[in-house]
Parts: sequence; structure tokens; C-alpha cells
Amino acid sequence: MTRFAVVTAMRNEGPHLLEWVAHTRAVGADDILVISNDCDDGSDNLLDALAAGGAVTHLRQEVPRSRTPQWAALRLAGEHPAVRDADWIAVLDCDEFINLRPPLSRLSDLVARVEADAIVLPWRLFGHAGHTTRPAGGTLASYTRAIPDDALYPPLSRFFKTLYRRRGPFQKPGVHRPKQRPDSVPHWVDGSGQALPDSFAAASDRIMLWGAPLATGLVQLNHYSLRSAEDFLLKRARGLPNRHTKPIDMTYWVERNFNTVEDTSIAHLRPAMQAEAARLRALPGVAEAEAACLSRARAAFERLLDDPETLQFYGRLLLAADSTPPDAETALRLVRRFAAARGAGA
Repeated sequence: MTRFAVVTAMRNEGPHLLEWVAHTRAVGADDILVISNDCDDGSDNLLDALAAGGAVTHLRQEVPRSRTPQWAALRLAGEHPAVRDADWIAVLDCDEFINLRPPLSRLSDLVARVEADAIVLPWRLFGHAGHTTRPAGGTLASYTRAIPDDALYPPLSRFFKTLYRRRGPFQKPGVHRPKQRPDSVPHWVDGSGQALPDSFAAASDRIMLWGAPLATGLVQLNHYSLRSAEDFLLKRARGLPNRHTKPIDMTYWVERNFNTVEDTSIAHLRPAMQAEAARLRALPGVAEAEAACLSRARAAFERLLDDPETLQFYGRLLLAADSTPPDAETALRLVRRFAAARGAGA
């Protein structure tokens, strides 16, 4: 049997954790390796309860400030049996949901459709959908507004993650794409299963695809990097897992808050997620731990709003309600200038 492993680094994701685990399991992940770091919202307790029920493998790590938690987690994951025993591996965050196109419903369906060492999971940026506070309905039901699939700007809208074959020409997991062996040329396909050129495979640091509409005929990665304005404030407080110095500020918000078009294409996967979520909540201690996470997150949000500067920032988030991608001509001009400035081909 083909085994699929998903690896994630996580801190203070309690309000969203169970839905993400349920969805990731429902689409066919056999092992979910969660490496937590310095949680204070109760999410480590929730992870322990899920681990006791066999839903995840949970490891705690303490990371010096001189190192980034996500890279430390990936080094730890590379030697873990959940990764060593897998046939296919993906490194995802808790705000990234695998969206398989019908009739596909599981990762095994996806890999059966392609001949590849690695499959691009293209990002689709989802905005806050007007939610000033966290909605009760969960991520998949509540956030259905996204960037147009033909938007070429901002560049991060063309980032991707990767589902890759462990026994392929790769050395170890990476954040966006695995680290490949020297002089290897892996066979990559895009989200529609079309082969990507060898020049893409050879550019081992390339983590975005520019120049054409998103190729998502088989798979898309729904990226809910903001969620509600309330959730964004909490994200700002905890920081990013892979960059200590990158600010989570208004620039971060406006480069991701696209509510331009409706995308409900993941809805066909919701019933399986909901069934798995109900099963997980019935495990000993899980529902109680999740409720404690939600309570702590709401209290943390209220404390943040007691600070005048943070309250002012929250008000500005509400004023910056939507971002609009530039027209195609302007976007292409910006992309080309950006590529020239970075010394990379678009």
C-alpha cells in the first residue's frame, strides 16, 4: 500500500488545528507528523490528545532564537519513521488545505494520474471574506473568496508546495520543495499533471510559477494565510515559523487579502472532513482540549485589543477590506521587472 506522510511545524494553531488534521486525514494522509514549538494556547495538549487517538504523531521541540522553528522541525522530521517509511511526502502548514479536483478525492487518486517524482501543489490565496472576528463555521465553509486564477501579481500568489516521492532523487524535506540530490533532474509535473521543463527541475531554489493561469486541473492548495482579522492579529502576535525577522504587518495583509472571486471547489471534500472531525472529537480529551484552545484564543484576542497601538492596527485591517490584483498588462510588467531585479526568469 502506498503511504502518504504530511509534515508540519506548528505554534498556537489551536482554533484551526482539528479541522486541518481532519481534512488532511480525509484526503488520504496516513501519517501527520506535527512538530510543535513553544505553544501557550493549549494546542500542544490538543495534539497530545489527537496523538493518543492515533490521528497524528506529535513532537515538541525547543528552538534557540538563532534558528528558525520550521527548519529545525524539518531536520527532525527527516529522520523520523513517519517520513522514512512514507512513499510520498508533503510539507504543509496548518493554513494550507489540499484541494483535489473531482473525481479525485484522495492523494492516492492524484498520484495514480501522473508519472512524476514531484507534483506541484499550487497556492490559491484566499482572503478574509469580510470576517472581522473568527466565524463559527470553520475554515472551509467560511472562507470562499479568493484571488482570480489568472492573477500574475503579487508574485507570492504563484508560490507552491510539493508532494514528492521519497524514493526519488531527493535528499530531505524542504519548506516549498524538497532538497534534491546534486546533479539530479527530478521529473516534475504541475497541478494539472503536465510535465515541467528540466530547467525548472534544475532550479532547485525556484518556488513559484509565473507567466500563465494557475495549472490546477488535478490539485490546488487552498491557502488561508489570513482568515479573519481576529485570527490575523493572533498570527501577528505569534510570528512566522520560518522567518523571525519578517513582519506580519499591513503589507502582509494587503498582499494576501484577495476576495475577488468565489471559489467553492473544495466543497466536495467537506463531507469526508466533517465525518473525520466528528470521529476525532469523540476521542478521549479531544473535544475538551479544542474548546480550551478556542477559549484561550478569544481571551488572547481581547488582551491584544487592550493595547492602543494594536487596536489601531486592527482598525486599519478593517479599513483595508479588500485587495485588487492589477490588470494583466500591469501585472506582467511588474513581474518582468521583479524577475529582472531578482535575476530570475519569469
